[in-house]
Amino acid sequence: MIYKIDDMMFLNSRNITISRSSKKLNDKMLEFFKILIEIEHTYQLKLSSTMKIHLKFALNLLQLNLKNSLKEQ
Repeated sequence: MIYKIDDMMFLNSRNITISRSSKKLNDKMLEFFKILIEIEHTYQLKLSSTMKIHLKFALNLLQLNLKNSLKEQ
């Protein structure tokens, strides 16, 4: 599935270090973020300023926000 600019996406927390005592208790998907640009098969997201991670993510780490997509129908 190809996503569009301004789509709101959930970000998979698989490769992101979160300061919790147990990885098992972490959320599988982080809050949703807006797609800013598409670069080949990666997407740059608008992250909060407190997140100190790379802004570009592969397609397999993103999931469409279903509430956002249902409003468009």
